[in-house]
Amino acid sequence: MNQTDINEALFSVEAPLDEVINSFYHTSVAKDGQPITRHVCPNLEMMLIFNFGVPVRISFHNSALDTQVISRTAVIGPLRQMLNYELPPGADALIVNFKFNGFQRLFDMPLTGLTEGNQKDAELVTDDIRFYGLWTALAALPATAQKVSFLKESATDLLRENDRVLQTVIGDLAKFFNPLVDPVKAIAADTHLSERSIQLKFQKHTGYSVKELLRFLRFKEVIAYILSRSNQKIDMFELIARYDYHDQSHLIKDFQYFLGLAPQQFIKNLNNGSFCVVNDSYPSQP
Repeated sequence: MNQTDINEALFSVEAPLDEVINSFYHTSVAKDGQPITRHVCPNLEMMLIFNFGVPVRISFHNSALDTQVISRTAVIGPLRQMLNYELPPGADALIVNFKFNGFQRLFDMPLTGLTEGNQKDAELVTDDIRFYGLWTALAALPATAQKVSFLKESATDLLRENDRVLQTVIGDLAKFFNPLVDPVKAIAADTHLSERSIQLKFQKHTGYSVKELLRFLRFKEVIAYILSRSNQKIDMFELIARYDYHDQSHLIKDFQYFLGLAPQQFIKNLNNGSFCVVNDSYPSQP
């Protein structure tokens, strides 16, 4: 266990679950503490949230924290746009962060149209009956470490073999960074399937398209670059040239899509320490 904050703890994952789960993350606020607000950068991953304390308010993109609440359980993802949440005094939540198609491998739930199109910002399912029994069992355990151990045992029992084509995609992620290679065409050649079949299978298992992934991977590099230079002045035109954006409006469009903020506003907001980047399944650009 890696203690990251007085109210936060990150639990590592061992094989074979490290193929499907990035981490278990526990966060809580004392009953006499102060509310904590966080903004989580999009990562196209799935999250399963178990809430054992007071209800937690959430929103997506640049929406206010006044419309959606997590009472017991929530499935969020694929996280396409910024997640905002407020932990009030008495909050106590355990979050499972999944890798790539890990959620689908464990629970075999369709990720396309998870909410039947009712939520435009990100997929969100709250208090689903399929997770009630798991929540009840976890709530009866007094210690967070016990809850994590129980989740690991349960996940190990549910783990299925990965889809052969998706395993090929995972092994060929470097192709997504090569501008001279069409990744779908290359994977189709490797698997002897049509490009359309690859695209449909990819979206079924991950919840997003290859085109969305390519857009995200570039934006991820932009965010990493800015975070690595948090105390330096960022030249917007350098970002445009470095990451092959057409012009300033193209760069701004991605910031608005993923975060609901202009680049300058995002850089300014970094100073308050509320912005979080959750590790994802995808490697950084070589």
